[in-house]
Amino acid sequence: MSDNKLPHNKLFLDSKNLNNRNNLHEHDLNFDSKIPTLPKHVANGLVLTIFGSLIISCAIFFIFLKGSDIVVVPNLSGLYIEDAITELQDKELIPYVELKFSSTSLDKGKVIDQSPKAGTVLRLDSKVKIFISKGAVINKVDNFIGKNIDDVLINLKANSINNNRILYHLLKPIEIESTLSKGTIIRQEPSPGTKIASLVDLQFLVSKGQEEAPTRYVKNYVGLYYKDAIISLLNDEINFDVNLSTGSDFGSVIFQSLSPGSKVENLDKLTITINEPKNNGTGIFGILTYKLDIYPSSVDIMVKVKDSNGNSSLLYSFRSRGGLIKLPYEALKGSIIELYIYDRLVNQTVVN
Repeated sequence: MSDNKLPHNKLFLDSKNLNNRNNLHEHDLNFDSKIPTLPKHVANGLVLTIFGSLIISCAIFFIFLKGSDIVVVPNLSGLYIEDAITELQDKELIPYVELKFSSTSLDKGKVIDQSPKAGTVLRLDSKVKIFISKGAVINKVDNFIGKNIDDVLINLKANSINNNRILYHLLKPIEIESTLSKGTIIRQEPSPGTKIASLVDLQFLVSKGQEEAPTRYVKNYVGLYYKDAIISLLNDEINFDVNLSTGSDFGSVIFQSLSPGSKVENLDKLTITINEPKNNGTGIFGILTYKLDIYPSSVDIMVKVKDSNGNSSLLYSFRSRGGLIKLPYEALKGSIIELYIYDRLVNQTVVN
């Protein structure tokens, strides 16, 4: 027998192995073609089981949330320390107090922060830290604008007693009419942020509310000397404009745009026409025109004339809410017409 011939039994084994491989391949193909699936009733049962578990879990959660050992942290911001502690004790929470400085002395003794925040859910007997203001390290004037004057005065007095230190010498507040509610601080002097080096004189401009304006009626100004007509209009706080004309009735009012007896509304403006006064050669006639700021309430205004020697005399004194004013005058050449608001000089006009 040749050496290249394989034994008969080896050929038989190779053929058998080949058949086995073919059978395995066919089995794999058959297995891949058959995807295992659960019976429909088993799948439905699993879905219902999972869904039911979720419902039960949610129910347990809400029962747990509503349990008697759970509480929601209240909002304590702005409460005084006694009220904050009482609020926590009522909720069966344990207050833990910590003192810290704040940005304003008006917060002294009040809650300025808390941990955890309001709305947090805790177990009973949990600790809640509240931060209480012990005032401010004051080195500048506080901002009191917009606050109620009574509240500010009470707080300032309490702070001076508690700190054994007086920072402000309070001057009598100035009250003016305003659209703001009564007692609201409109302005302060010194202004907020002014550095404090020693005892400070503190004064407030305070709203006294808005008084109902009396009903005003137009008078008959025709035939009056211009200055008498102007003074009457200023006293009645009627807005007016002035036109000039020439005629024989020197300095007299010859026309008015609203008839006598007419009711004056806030936006109404009366126009009067006057003849220029007779020029005597020594005085100059003119009209002072100036636009005032608009004020929340009427302010005191004075108009004076100062001659070349420095002597002053009063031309007009009246109250106004501001806006454009036109005031006729007669003065010597070289004199100065001065306009004052609350005794403060705001404008000077040289008579030429």
